[in-house]
Amino acid sequence: MRISRLLPSLVLVVAFSGCSTLNVTSKQFIPKDNGKLALLKKSAPDYQVDNIEFKHPDGAISRGVYIHKPDAQFTVLYFMGSGIRLDVAGGYFAKPFTELNANIISYDYHDFGRSDAPESAFGLAELEKETLALYDHARATTQGRLVVHGHSFGSFVAAGLAGKRPLDALVLEGTGTSARAYVENQVPWFAKPFVQVNIDPELSSTDNRAALRAFQGPLLIMNGVNDVQTPLANSRELFDSLAIPHKRFEAIRDAGHMNAMTKPEALAAYRSFTGSLN
Repeated sequence: MRISRLLPSLVLVVAFSGCSTLNVTSKQFIPKDNGKLALLKKSAPDYQVDNIEFKHPDGAISRGVYIHKPDAQFTVLYFMGSGIRLDVAGGYFAKPFTELNANIISYDYHDFGRSDAPESAFGLAELEKETLALYDHARATTQGRLVVHGHSFGSFVAAGLAGKRPLDALVLEGTGTSARAYVENQVPWFAKPFVQVNIDPELSSTDNRAALRAFQGPLLIMNGVNDVQTPLANSRELFDSLAIPHKRFEAIRDAGHMNAMTKPEALAAYRSFTGSLN
């Protein structure tokens, strides 16, 4: 945690707990990226990391990585959470997939991280067009099974894609029913009586239940039991609302919003799920 985020939290703790001592060390001022992409060289030495890019008709360039080895059993097209960048967190989210013997394809979002774009209006409709183009390119250039995996905000991106394309399989991690529920979950319980959330019409219409209404492919939904950003009850509500014959729900113990895929039971569920695909 960066010092700019740590100190305000500690000050609040001190303020509400009476006299106390605040210990600050030099290490708190020295940044360290524990999940950076370069760490895969040590954690997954058998894998090769290729830089990739896709040029969209409007001039935008989606840049990402293809993490691969010859004997991988399947490929994952991974959509990250909002605000997550490949160079900062790519090693962290990719490592579990290397343990699953899978290849990984992932791109930074529009004009973010490695990706560039000309100045233009860009919203969820434009994001959907880019997502469809990236999926179509990945599907055309990937042999074997291609599993679409979305985490957090990326789960809404992946669900929207699943409503438009016949996917081999879909995995939603740290997900929920709607954008409204997602946003409202960001407000702490003690602040809810005093905070009114206004969501613009484009965002308020985003609903995974509607996006997945026609989807009939294999589906795995995973959620950390301790997830407060996308609570377990929300993801379970989504799961129960879907009339999909091949669906599976996994509540990952001792996991929050960002670390479910690091848990052994999540990896076991993933292996079982992908092993059941035709």
